[in-house]
Amino acid sequence: MAVSTKSKLLDAEFLRKLERLALVSKRARLGVAKGERKSRRKGSSVEFADYRDYVQGDDLRHVDWNIVGRLNSLYLKLFEEQEDLTLHVLIDASRSMEFGSPSKMDFARQMAAALGYIALIGYDRLSVEAFRGDAAIRMRPCRGKGSAGRLFSFLEALEAEGGTSLEEACRSYTLRNRAKGVAVLLSDFLDPAGFEGCLRRLCVSGSDLYVIHVLSREEVDPQISGDLRLVDSETEAFAEISMSQALLKRYRQNLAGFQEALRRECLARGIVYVPAVSDMSFERLTLDVMRQGGLLK
Repeated sequence: MAVSTKSKLLDAEFLRKLERLALVSKRARLGVAKGERKSRRKGSSVEFADYRDYVQGDDLRHVDWNIVGRLNSLYLKLFEEQEDLTLHVLIDASRSMEFGSPSKMDFARQMAAALGYIALIGYDRLSVEAFRGDAAIRMRPCRGKGSAGRLFSFLEALEAEGGTSLEEACRSYTLRNRAKGVAVLLSDFLDPAGFEGCLRRLCVSGSDLYVIHVLSREEVDPQISGDLRLVDSETEAFAEISMSQALLKRYRQNLAGFQEALRRECLARGIVYVPAVSDMSFERLTLDVMRQGGLLK
């Protein structure tokens, strides 16, 4: 079935590839509504799963009376329960995300569109919110492919501005959202307060957690020289430097240390860490890297 609206973020051919994918949750859980994915729990839906011995207090309506007649023993019929999975997509929309060509924000919009679309076609519940400073911009939770147009419009209108306060944003998110599921945070993590508090807050949610660490090519491999004045896009603080090969080498070492520290913190908290560069093959990241990371199948 064709998408009901065109997207400036993802072309039609790529959307068709996404329709062959589905989200994966490591921990089976029930949500507030019946979904379309099988749970490891046994419930009372229409698809038969197994038998078990009757124990006092069980509902007699689930006894298989045909087996009682043949074996003179009480057995209960078990059925697959349908699972309601919620995908929470969290986007850092602070001003630093606008840096790069293509920008980190462009990459985050595309990634959110792809993951959200996969959730919608699987009839999973989708929640998307972007944050800048203490403020959050939220799209009303939805499900079903018919909501794809609303998802794309929300993301296309999203702009990067304001400062970064990841810990406060994640604290507010966990207080507002009680539906456990899968949470994906897209950010460059350039927060003066660090990333530890943010990750600690996210772990309170009880969801399967994924961090996509987005940097631009200009940040990963800067091609600059001479006397420069560097200005922080969020705080407007500046530093005047004379760029040299020794200084570039030290910068790359510091960046590698920053990425490794974030990766280790994620690993210690059971969070999947996915590094990304804004000019990398978006299709490869979605179809290959995210499947290897266990988010998609």
